[in-house]
Amino acid sequence: MNKIMYLEFERCIGCRACQAACRECGDHDAKERNYVEYIDFTESRQTFPMMCMQCKDPACARVCPANAIQITEEGVVLSAMDEKCIGCRNCTFACPFGIPKFDFEENKMYKCDMCYDRSKYDIAPMCASVCPSDAIRFIDFEEMQSLRRRRTQMNLIEGKKPSEQDKWKYVPEFFGVYSD
Repeated sequence: MNKIMYLEFERCIGCRACQAACRECGDHDAKERNYVEYIDFTESRQTFPMMCMQCKDPACARVCPANAIQITEEGVVLSAMDEKCIGCRNCTFACPFGIPKFDFEENKMYKCDMCYDRSKYDIAPMCASVCPSDAIRFIDFEEMQSLRRRRTQMNLIEGKKPSEQDKWKYVPEFFGVYSD
């Protein structure tokens, strides 16, 4: 996998095409594994796409007593394996982003896996392939670096100070996430 996910939250227009596309991904059992959230519903209609951040050291995998959550060579954190998941929901409580969801009917956890059946061949995950506003993109590392530099320059020009939140330190380099 030579491409990476790149998110620009402020570009999200709330159309939820990413959620509809996620349901159509090959092995997702017609369940969406990404979400569109409101930044602050009481203040604004601004939305942002939320999917698994594919953490470097994923809390969901660390707390799984059955070792049901596997990590690929490329660093993609997969959904819990059906035959191993015991339904304890530790993963749903441990994730700092609130991504893993538990299906009580199936008694298993599911989450975004970057459409691994596609992304391992450098084909864009379903959400990135349909996003009309480019809030979600599947791009080369060099393109991400260019976008990062441009954003940093614009933030300096506009007088914005970079801010850090603890949970973002878990996001690996191959996943670019930016929001003002």
